Amino acid sequence: MREINMLRNISSCLFPHISTITSPNHYLSEWDDWEKQGLPEEQRTEAVRRLRACLTSKGHKLDLRALALSSLPVLPACIKKLDVSCNKLTILTDLPENIKELIARDNFLTHISALPHYLITLDVSENQLENLPLLPDTIKSLSAEYNRLSILPSLPLNLKKLEVRNNELQTLPSLPSNLKILKVAHNHLTELPPLPRRLQLLFAYSNRLSNLPNIQENIIMRRFFYFENNQITTIPTNLFRLDPHITIEIANNPLSDQTLLFLIQQTSVPNFNGPQFRISLSDQNRLFLRQMLPQNLHSRHIRVITEGGQNFQIPPLPETVAAWFPEADRREVSTQWTSFSTEENSRAFSAFLDRLSDTVSARNTSGFREQVAAWLEKLSASAELRQQSF
Repeated sequence: MREINMLRNISSCLFPHISTITSPNHYLSEWDDWEKQGLPEEQRTEAVRRLRACLTSKGHKLDLRALALSSLPVLPACIKKLDVSCNKLTILTDLPENIKELIARDNFLTHISALPHYLITLDVSENQLENLPLLPDTIKSLSAEYNRLSILPSLPLNLKKLEVRNNELQTLPSLPSNLKILKVAHNHLTELPPLPRRLQLLFAYSNRLSNLPNIQENIIMRRFFYFENNQITTIPTNLFRLDPHITIEIANNPLSDQTLLFLIQQTSVPNFNGPQFRISLSDQNRLFLRQMLPQNLHSRHIRVITEGGQNFQIPPLPETVAAWFPEADRREVSTQWTSFSTEENSRAFSAFLDRLSDTVSARNTSGFREQVAAWLEKLSASAELRQQSF
């Protein structure tokens, strides 16, 4: 009786969708038939070998990547992670209910049937999907970039990452409050829904946005919002009240001269402690701003991305150096470096430090800023090292 029960358990594990299977040998027969039906370029023999190995080891991961498969056989119900990327699949159906991670990118998918009820991660990027099925409440990460999506289903409350760049989306559904990463660049969006307070990274560049969305304050983390290459003409005044941990990228938008002037004036006032802005300037913008602004006016909260020219204004060397040090040390460091501002190539070195501060390493790599500060301390003590570095 024990052996019979064990046999039944194995069968139910292997074939949850086929109730008539009574023998484990039945699944071997199913796979043999599927293997024989393959096209010459398909590596179905290798796929069956991996299926058998997965069952023998009672593994939870099944890797069927890059085997030129045009279809899938009946899959074991015990697997929790399935990777079928880089194949020639056009549909996904009858997926085992225990799957929690499904990776099916770089295929020719046009249709996905009902998804497993406990799915956590779904990656179907680089396919030909025009829509997605209903998403399970358990999903936390969804990647569907480089498809033909024109609309998205309702998004689960647990979703933390949504990547749908390079589609044909014109609108987005309501965004869940737990969302931290949102990548919607290269679509046809004209507006964005309210952004969640927890959102840390937004890629919304290369759309048709005419207005910036409302960004909620959250002072406990660095956050980055990218809106370049849109149709934005104005900057809401409420953005200036946000915290300095935020970077807002709005380069290559048709911002008017008056909007740019207002932006620089607002961020140049004493004790301004708002977000960082990155903008671009046309020659016409530059001419207007030079006429309207004092030469010594500088905003440390603006980075200018140019179109083939130098920065609108390179921050003073003492300021760019001091920014790498703790707040308590900056006044002393700035005073020390003031005497080096007239040295040859000091302006170029200041521009280099300014660009370096806006890199991924400077923002995210632990200990990077401390290493740069230690290097700058050595430079301050040696004219020879400064000459070599400048």
